[in-house]
Amino acid sequence: MPVRLPFALLRRLSLLLAVLAVVLVAGVAPSPAEVRHDVAITEVPLDTASDGASDRDTVTRAADGAVEVAADPFALLALHLPGEVTAEVRTRFGDGEWSPWTTVHHLHEEGPDPGSAEAARAAAVQGDGAHATHPVWTGPADRLQVRAVDGVTAVLLDPFGLGRSGWERAWDTASASWQGSPRDVAAAQADAPDIVTRAEWGADESIVNGLPGQSRQLDRVFIHHTVGSNGYSQDQAPGVVRAIQAYHVRDRGWSDIGYNFLVDRFGTVYEGRAGGMDQAVIGAQAGGFNTASTGIALMGTYTSATPSPEVVTAVSELVAWKAGIHHFDPLATGEAVSGGSTRYEAGTVVTLPNVSGHRDVSTTTCPGDGPYGLLQTVRERSREAAGDLIVDHASDVTRTRVIRGDPDVDAVTLQARLDPPGEWSIEVYDPDGLRVHRAEGEGAVASTTWTLDGDGWALGDHLWAVAAAGRVTAFEHVAFEPPVILDAAASTGLALADADGDLTPPVGFGATLWPGAGWVLEVTGPDGQVVHRQEGTGASLDAAWADGVRGPGTHGWRMTAEDAVPVEGDLEVRYDVLDRLADTDDPVAAARLLSAHAFADGEADHVVVARADVFADALAGGPLAGTDGPLLLTDPASLDPAVHAELARVLPPGRPIYVLGGTAAVSQEVADQLATLGHVVRLAGSNRVATAAAIAEVVVERTGADVALVARAGPDDALPWADALAGGAYGAWAGLPLLITDQQGLSPDTAAAIRDLGITETLVLGGQAAIADAVLGDLPDPVRLAGADRSATAAAVATQLWGGVDQVVLASGFGEHAWAWALAAAPVAARAGAPLLLTAPDVLSPATATVLGDLDVGGGLVVGPAGLVADEVSWAASHAIVAR
Repeated sequence: MPVRLPFALLRRLSLLLAVLAVVLVAGVAPSPAEVRHDVAITEVPLDTASDGASDRDTVTRAADGAVEVAADPFALLALHLPGEVTAEVRTRFGDGEWSPWTTVHHLHEEGPDPGSAEAARAAAVQGDGAHATHPVWTGPADRLQVRAVDGVTAVLLDPFGLGRSGWERAWDTASASWQGSPRDVAAAQADAPDIVTRAEWGADESIVNGLPGQSRQLDRVFIHHTVGSNGYSQDQAPGVVRAIQAYHVRDRGWSDIGYNFLVDRFGTVYEGRAGGMDQAVIGAQAGGFNTASTGIALMGTYTSATPSPEVVTAVSELVAWKAGIHHFDPLATGEAVSGGSTRYEAGTVVTLPNVSGHRDVSTTTCPGDGPYGLLQTVRERSREAAGDLIVDHASDVTRTRVIRGDPDVDAVTLQARLDPPGEWSIEVYDPDGLRVHRAEGEGAVASTTWTLDGDGWALGDHLWAVAAAGRVTAFEHVAFEPPVILDAAASTGLALADADGDLTPPVGFGATLWPGAGWVLEVTGPDGQVVHRQEGTGASLDAAWADGVRGPGTHGWRMTAEDAVPVEGDLEVRYDVLDRLADTDDPVAAARLLSAHAFADGEADHVVVARADVFADALAGGPLAGTDGPLLLTDPASLDPAVHAELARVLPPGRPIYVLGGTAAVSQEVADQLATLGHVVRLAGSNRVATAAAIAEVVVERTGADVALVARAGPDDALPWADALAGGAYGAWAGLPLLITDQQGLSPDTAAAIRDLGITETLVLGGQAAIADAVLGDLPDPVRLAGADRSATAAAVATQLWGGVDQVVLASGFGEHAWAWALAAAPVAARAGAPLLLTAPDVLSPATATVLGDLDVGGGLVVGPAGLVADEVSWAASHAIVAR
């Protein structure tokens, strides 16, 4: 049995064979009207012109000074201009005659509403904000001349595939036929005018960016002209629309073509922006007034030309249809609120005709004098064509709060106008579709009062409709909304818990509700389990969460109250607001971890290396490291491979590596290994005091400081490093050298350094037990920073020198080897702008607790393992911070 193919398939196959035959036999490409493909866009900067002959795709200077472009074929063009300048263009195709000079017009009066998401996307695409022009129809062309200032870019658009081969154009035609041209539902309505749909004119749906915005109501129409040539043929008009869409979206960054409808010079209407021709789609056609309006653009320039009778008829019929389905009177006026245009500032209330020209809301001549002079004719003909209308339907209440089924308002007035007068009915339906109110009458005004007695009203939209015979029914709704929980908040976003799961202090929760509201507060832990629940009634929610924490992490809280939308939030619960760093018993590894925390790959300007087992030569190393380099520790006799790797990671080749102390402190073998990674500079003296002086010289040379920190040099059994390291972190941040001295008298090497380096002021670290008063007499302009113990001295440095800080670094100030962690933490503290505080290992030092309560900090670091700073100490420090 023979197989019968469907007629539509046979037609498409026949067309495909016919197209191929045309290409193969005649070698002729299909006409532009038959082609459907992506619009080609080319941007050509015109500031690269040169004298002499030109090949295709080049820019030259014409004899009269105009810039001339030889390009692939195009049919529309636009310009990017460097400002509010005037430009003229003319084109030709092949060896044909040049067209007349045409002035191109700026596009900035059209576009998305300011502040909209579409406007933000457009701004991102447009970049530096060059002034763009309207696209100008040129007809087929491959040569362009421009009269303008420098800095112009030509945008050339080919909607017809003029630059494509015959084979490609044949495929375009066959593909378009195969895909068919489905018509929009709205266009198929009996009362709708004949409209060419997006599918029919070949809209590129792949470039449309996001769903179209919809207005609640459509109240007016703006008439535009596209400011292009009027010389296109009827077959070419769909291609013009395709090119406008491509320019608006791909060059201007709009979501879709800006106009809601377009009308060619023959009176053909084209569907513009997607979203439904019978819907109140928000376009990008009258910036600041797009919402609640539709834009109709006449394709061409009508600055002085008059639209044909066919155009006036098409526009009038289109306006009449939109007036009927959206219920506005084409002869009336109404108020609109500006979203910000070149004529009206945002927020300005403007009274406009319901059928207006673009110039009525922007400083533009659009839609040209011809169409603008015919607007009253369009209004009158639209009103006549619209027939009987229901217009201006509105209610005095559009939304009301409903508490336990009882609306806030007692009644709603529903009203509309009938033109001409007639019989009417108004019906209201609840969210389930049940009719809850009906009124009927006769006259020019339909009006009823809908009473809201009782407490059984359901939440949701209540639809109301005004109906009259022979007219499109007008629909609107009143939103019955639940009450809203206001000002919902927790007292803090970071709570601290102790080891028993108690919050210190408790977290408070509050919100504003309504009289008699029943509310519930729930807090859930990181595992999703409820750890706290509290109920109550009243006009406000007042709750507290004090215990029940089962672990640190993000806790969620949720407030519910009757029909209101719940409010949720997050709360971080921690046992410590200080992050532990360098959690290792190995000081060499600790210094490496601190370096990794503070410095990215290749970020260091220099590196300081000191021995890990004795502090003497390392005391002044913090200011030498400063903010631009880590301080690493090493075994005196050998370089740890991990330290070598960290040096290679953080330090660019050839940068300084400062080695502190002589070969007895850091061996020559270690120095030789370091030399493979950078330029080794050994800083050493005959003793620790002299070594500090040598280090100070480098710091002063780098920073130009004339202020120095002074700390005690010994004796070793008194752990003299504590004051030096607390002050040294400040020196690293401020660029001040740190010198050390004997307790009872100023060391000669230090005195010489102060003199030679030009030090005019000294900051003395520690009390008389550290540096006697007699030493101060030999120091220039001394200021003592001291406390009752080493922790208090560090606190004094923090409060008197650092000033406003938001982070702290907490380290151990006690223990024979605790200095290594504090020393290596100096550049970490300096880079964070965080003072170094000291504490006892098992209990938070009182002075440190006090300063943590006084400083306005939110957290920071604790350096070292729990053996140096116990978890209880870190928690106590966190408590002092949080409880402030």
